[in-house]
Amino acid sequence: ELIEPDENKLSDILKILLDPSGDHGQGDLFLRLLLKQLKLHTGPGQTTRAVVRREAPTYGILKWRRRMDVLVEAGVLLAIENKMDSAEQRDQVKDYLEHLRRCTSGRSGQSTLIYLTPEGRSPDSLTSAVLKQQMANGRLHCWSYPKELRSWLESCHQECAAAKICDFLVDFMNYIESTLKREAEISMEEEDNEE
Repeated sequence: ELIEPDENKLSDILKILLDPSGDHGQGDLFLRLLLKQLKLHTGPGQTTRAVVRREAPTYGILKWRRRMDVLVEAGVLLAIENKMDSAEQRDQVKDYLEHLRRCTSGRSGQSTLIYLTPEGRSPDSLTSAVLKQQMANGRLHCWSYPKELRSWLESCHQECAAAKICDFLVDFMNYIESTLKREAEISMEEEDNEE
């Protein structure tokens, strides 16, 4: 399951890596490195007490009870929507951004959403103007597996002190390189052929 993961297993892996109390034994290291890459700042000690959840429900919005793949609460709110091989549901990213905005409204904490796809595509639920605005203010990041996610994993590998976890990170990066990067290239070729 971990060697050839599906979309849900990939989200499980991300949750495990980001959880400071995870079995990887690296504490909040991986979470701090991700927040650093996103240029998100949190208070002292908040990453060590972070709560990381899978399938976190939305609330307080019209389409409540949607489920975000990964949600991290660490003085900032970080959501990850993982779209390895599926399309965005109608208004999904728009709804998640609204949920995060409401959760941090009136608070000092920031919120951001990583929209993770093999090729780093933009979500369909946002107009180009809203997309640019959300990306400019750091509330949305459209990440690809082979670029941004791999960059984070490389920094985790460099800082990791556990040999077995380092080996896993290398295997995970190799999987991204061999499988997900190839899928992204095929997808981009298909789009080019359609045009």
